Amino acid sequence: MSRYVIVGAGAVGASFAAALSDRTDVVVVARGTNLDHLRGNPLTFRTSAGIRSVRLDAVAIDELQLRAGDVLVLAVKTQHVGDVAETLAWKPVHSPAGEVVGSAAETLPVVTLQNGLDAERAVARWFAHSIGATVLIAARYTEVGEVRVGGKPSLGGVHLGQPYRSTGIGADAVREFAADLRAVNIDVSETADITKIKATKILHSVKNGLEVLAGDQSDRVQIGSALEAEARRVLTAAGIEYGATRDLIINPEQTSFDPDIDVVAGQQSTWQSFARGAGSHEVDHLNGEIALLARLHGVDARLNTRLQALLGTASERGGGTDLAGLDSLVELAAASPAR
Repeated sequence: MSRYVIVGAGAVGASFAAALSDRTDVVVVARGTNLDHLRGNPLTFRTSAGIRSVRLDAVAIDELQLRAGDVLVLAVKTQHVGDVAETLAWKPVHSPAGEVVGSAAETLPVVTLQNGLDAERAVARWFAHSIGATVLIAARYTEVGEVRVGGKPSLGGVHLGQPYRSTGIGADAVREFAADLRAVNIDVSETADITKIKATKILHSVKNGLEVLAGDQSDRVQIGSALEAEARRVLTAAGIEYGATRDLIINPEQTSFDPDIDVVAGQQSTWQSFARGAGSHEVDHLNGEIALLARLHGVDARLNTRLQALLGTASERGGGTDLAGLDSLVELAAASPAR
């Protein structure tokens, strides 16, 4: 059975680590206050089923010793994937006897859990055996040492597939990872077109940044629809296939939120980053991905571009929530219909 090396101990990474530790070996690669906490304390893992204290093996990335059979799971934000992949790529992988059998890039499968469309391409610069994953888990991390997941009856869902040329190592890892996730109450869909699934999710993700802006909910809904429509036009112009939102649903009975453990709507990953005052966020790889594709293919993406600029500027000033700017998006949508 594989050991999972989960890089990143935020909401999704810590949730995967806590769940998978019930079934197999897990090591978490963390940094800063997360690493300091996990070295000496258990993770508090709150779900709709109850509260657990989970001891995790946590290391800094320069302390990590890789072994044959490991599966690398990148749970950092999209903007950090390239740096992490480069750091891991040429680390030696050891056999049970301690012999070096190759490098991580050559021998180990790597799973990318990120939103957006860029993570798989970034990893492919180094790694031969990549697996894309689209994660549908309502996980919250706003306090060091505690993660909350509101999903029920399962913790959430994951779409898994190889984005590029299939390899035997990659195919085996998809099957094993899927089985391990199902065993710890995470729904899985194995797909031959993970890129299409990721493109479908970005149509939802471009609206995430609206959660940090103050204003009327009706305006958020209006601008959210306009952002999504604009993203659809851009993806079409770029020749990127996407599906319907219903294609993301794995279990129709699944619900995502549980107010009893304070996992409520409107607090997705971008909101959590801004609520913590984090200086780094995914917006440049969500709305920014649409802006990039629009520039490359000569089409308009003024709303996604404006939202990216609003949140980028706000992040430079320390983040926070209930920020100004929604009214400017409403004005832009009214004055300049996208084309």
